[in-house]
Amino acid sequence: MQRRNVLKSIAGAAGIAGASGLSSAADCSSESDWDSSQTYQGGDMAVYDGSLWEASWWTRGDEPGSSEWGPWEEVGACDDSGGGGDDDNDGGGGDTGNCSGISAWDSGATYTGGEQVVYNDAIYEASWWTSGDEPGSSEWGPWEMVEECSGGGGDDGNDDGGDDGNDDGGDSNLEAVIDSSDVRVDVGESVELDMTGSKNWESYEWYMDGEMMDWGATPSYSFSEKGTYDIKLTVMDGNGNSDSTTKSIFVGKDGGTEPGEKRVVGYYRQWAQYGRNFTPSDIPFEYLTHIQYAFARPEKDASITLVGNDSHGQYAFWDKNNDWGGIEGGTFADLAEQQDDTNFVLSIGGWGDSEYFSNAALNQENREKFAEECVKWINRGNLDGIDLDWEYPHGGGCTSESNVCDMDNISRDGDIERFTKLCETVRERLDEAAANDPDRDEPYELTAAVNTAPSKMEPYDHERLSEALDFILVMTFDTAGIWSEHTRHHAPLKENPDDPFEDSDKWNASYALSWFEQQGWDPEQLHMAVPFYGRSWTGIKDPDGSGNGMDDGLFQKYKGEDKDASGEGSYPPDTELGGIWEGFDLLGSGRGGSNTLDLDSGDWETTIDEEAVTAWSYSESAARGEGLMISHDTEESMQMKAEWLRDSPYGGTMLWAISGDTKDFTLLSTLWDTLNE
Repeated sequence: MQRRNVLKSIAGAAGIAGASGLSSAADCSSESDWDSSQTYQGGDMAVYDGSLWEASWWTRGDEPGSSEWGPWEEVGACDDSGGGGDDDNDGGGGDTGNCSGISAWDSGATYTGGEQVVYNDAIYEASWWTSGDEPGSSEWGPWEMVEECSGGGGDDGNDDGGDDGNDDGGDSNLEAVIDSSDVRVDVGESVELDMTGSKNWESYEWYMDGEMMDWGATPSYSFSEKGTYDIKLTVMDGNGNSDSTTKSIFVGKDGGTEPGEKRVVGYYRQWAQYGRNFTPSDIPFEYLTHIQYAFARPEKDASITLVGNDSHGQYAFWDKNNDWGGIEGGTFADLAEQQDDTNFVLSIGGWGDSEYFSNAALNQENREKFAEECVKWINRGNLDGIDLDWEYPHGGGCTSESNVCDMDNISRDGDIERFTKLCETVRERLDEAAANDPDRDEPYELTAAVNTAPSKMEPYDHERLSEALDFILVMTFDTAGIWSEHTRHHAPLKENPDDPFEDSDKWNASYALSWFEQQGWDPEQLHMAVPFYGRSWTGIKDPDGSGNGMDDGLFQKYKGEDKDASGEGSYPPDTELGGIWEGFDLLGSGRGGSNTLDLDSGDWETTIDEEAVTAWSYSESAARGEGLMISHDTEESMQMKAEWLRDSPYGGTMLWAISGDTKDFTLLSTLWDTLNE
């Protein structure tokens, strides 16, 4: 059965209805016969009973012409140019009794009224929707015998003559599929769901947000409250195998963006020019709407300098007309002049360079000086905006007690309120600068990277911040690490119910974005972060009864503390604390002498967690036999996340960081291509 993508709006499709009026003759030569098992969208054509028909909206199994108010409108009778037919079977059947062109009955297949099968050397026709009902087993069942076969035993599509629909007789083709009439609807509006595109199943179960639903194969459900609803389908065969899939329905999400309109915001790390051999000219601009230079830093006096000011590192950003001669391929500023389709942004702060943000925000004089410095750097770099990455106004971030910092971030009471004032002051100065620039026809952008924890973000003035900032980058990664009690996903899209962490329902991207939306942010302003790196744990202990109970590396306790609790990472010893492996070492061939792992070898098992929508890899023999687990995304899990984001009303994604991807940009291209399907 051919499958169609039905993730389109009924309202949008209905606009096509009636576009083709009835004509006296129609050219049917290029159109296929109507198929009762086919899904059609508004505007699709099919030939039935000698005429060409056009679907007015989403439909499946509705016979053209069977109802005056049905989804099909007759275009006209087929002319002599050919095409079409009304028996659906080129190989005969029907009155001749030749069964060779009709498929054998399949207990795992779904049939609708009018479809024919061969069973026990006879042709049967379905009177209505059926699955798993054996033809001839009941006088009152859905099957009616047409006649016995005069020759041929039916075509079951299998070279071995079997009737189970699987070449190997196993569960390799068991697949759960949810089609839906839409994924974004208003409160009170219904969504039509359809699981009949699933393969080789005998039974199924529907769930909504974890609760089992008493639904048939094609339910219609009306949502009475605003929110994001996760619809899960599990299909089972007769051998104890199962497969599940989940589709999110976004209800009452005002505003937002459509597929193809999402922002893809990537960070360029200035230090990537060293060991990673990645300079600004290596950035794949075709996959980005925004590129952010990391980092500049606020100084004690509210001025702004580039990270790497005491080395040649700053020359990745701009050439100050000195004797060094810039950087091969052009600086960030040079490329900003050349690339018209990508916005270039300077990001200020970050984990290790937010020390003096509190000084910059302390009083109006400092805030105005900082804002003026932002304008200077925009002019130096030919930029389109500024990103404020203060980690964090509510405290925390780098401290001298940490193994990766040599200073303490200054933190004062009132910094949360002063952060809002700082954003408003910078916003005002950027607007003024854009208005006074005769060569600029649009405002400069102002964004911020923000924490995901509701307990930390609740005190912020979200109404004022949403007015001052164009959008925010919600840092939906690093939610787990060597500070966690168990190995866990560090960037889950959704909760896995087996996660032993008591707040796992809140520490995921879907929850975080919904929470910010509830604070008054337009969905279009909210961006989900994805990591191009993984976090690791070593010394994996046996399952202790928590988690999923399996010895597969996930949701298990581990030995050691600090760097002794994690793997070496991509560039030991610098990456040993947290065991950070970059994407190019997990999915590619490495960069600049990095510590590459062969996850395709027999020592490793990589698993997609369809509940959490992410992945992990585990090796019992790694780390000197202690076991090594790495939480990271794969190409497949990245596509799954992007599909969810594409269907959502949210503004797009932020990724850290571009130089962490493989040399052919496996993760970034997957993000871009999926978001723009």
